[in-house]
This record gives sequence, structure tokens and C-alpha cells, in this order.
Amino acid sequence: MAKLTSSGEAKKIKGDELKALGFIIVVLFPMLSIFSIGAYGFIIWMIQAFGGSVGH
Repeated sequence: MAKLTSSGEAKKIKGDELKALGFIIVVLFPMLSIFSIGAYGFIIWMIQAFGGSVGH
């Protein structure tokens, strides 16, 4: 069965969840975005370096 938590424990859990959400929104998502765009650019760069530039 689920254990009932006290008011203080519930506030601590909620605070921890808000900190985790803030970390995800402020740090993790921007870092993943920058990494994925950089990786895509690197892949395109390597394709062009070894395969030559795409003709029109």
C-alpha cells in the first residue's frame, strides 16, 4: 500500500520535482538542441568533405 506523506514531505517532494523540471527546461533541452544541431552540421560537413559538394 502507498504510504501517506506528511505536509512537509509533500512540499519537499514538490520542490524537488520543480528543481528537476527547471533543470530539464533550462539546461538539458538547450544542451540537447545545440548538440543535435552541431552533430547534424558535422555529418553534413563530413559528407561534403569525403563525397564532394552536391551539384545542382
